[in-house]
Amino acid sequence: MQKKQTIDWLFVLPDDLIGGGAQQVLFTIINAFIAEGKNCTIVFLIKKHHYGWEVLENECNIVYLNNTSVYKGFFSAAKHIRTLKKTHHIKHAISSQALINGLLGFLKYVKILKNTKLVLRESTSIFLRFKGFKLLLYKTAYVIGYKQADLIVCQTSLMKEQLLKALPWLNKKNKAVIIPNPVNLDEIDTKSKEVIDFEIENFLVAAGRFIPEKGFDLLIAAFNQLENKNLKLVILGVGTDDEHQKLIDQIASLNLQKRVILYGYVKNVYPIFKKAKLCVVSSRIEGFPNVLLQMMSQNSNVVSTICAGEISNIKGVITCETHDEIALKDAIHKGLENTNDNRTLYFNDYIKSRSIDNFVTTMLNQIND
Repeated sequence: MQKKQTIDWLFVLPDDLIGGGAQQVLFTIINAFIAEGKNCTIVFLIKKHHYGWEVLENECNIVYLNNTSVYKGFFSAAKHIRTLKKTHHIKHAISSQALINGLLGFLKYVKILKNTKLVLRESTSIFLRFKGFKLLLYKTAYVIGYKQADLIVCQTSLMKEQLLKALPWLNKKNKAVIIPNPVNLDEIDTKSKEVIDFEIENFLVAAGRFIPEKGFDLLIAAFNQLENKNLKLVILGVGTDDEHQKLIDQIASLNLQKRVILYGYVKNVYPIFKKAKLCVVSSRIEGFPNVLLQMMSQNSNVVSTICAGEISNIKGVITCETHDEIALKDAIHKGLENTNDNRTLYFNDYIKSRSIDNFVTTMLNQIND
């Protein structure tokens, strides 16, 4: 019998949209493991749609399953992992999406991933974000999958509190821990020094997927109320055609076509964040917005809604309540008017505390406890 090969870390993701926060975190973790010489395999539930992951193609095994729907991808992923397990010893498996977490837990329950250490990462506040049938679907995934977890990673104390309140039986397992989202300091340093083709001047910037949770409609409405009509608003990101069109229609209805730019996907956001007059996170709800950390690494003027736990405790970030365009407008105005030379120091210290090395060390220690 041929000896099985070893996969140190199996990563399972819904799609290859690297602009998504959960995907960015896993991308950062994968790079860290590759740098340590670990053998990594990445499985996407659907066909290749976006760019960014190709930089890892020579460093690890990347599999795009032949699906156009993420939901169909669950069945394909189960079949692929079952086949993979016949020829490979999978030491660890990790996911950041609740339904995939449920799938991996199920595969461990039916012994396909019997000896695999399972790390499940919470990426959003499921019990605040969803209702009705969709929430029931997620709860089912939790029941099936999370009982098999060796480690459940929560981004903030609020996220852990919400999880344990909704699923009190998890308290007995004592597997849920708080490990803040990591950043790759070396990558930030390198990318921030790159020269990119971006000629827009005198602008505010926001970034993220075009989905309602990101609150770009609120941001556009708030921007429209600012007294300074010479400013531009640049929104970096992509999304579904429907959500993109909603933003286009809103911009047109406010006659802001020359001032609000839906710029699309950008491979390197750091020079743009650095150049901006101010960076904004306008989200209605988040697990924790990774883009906030990226913005803080480049710009001392950062505004954020209190869309996740911990944000109100970050020294130097100007905050406001969610779902409130007036409060957001006032926060932006304050950010544009206020100068605080200490903010850069506050932000640098905070970013350093979230290094990828600290994240990986903490995660591995928790798994091995």
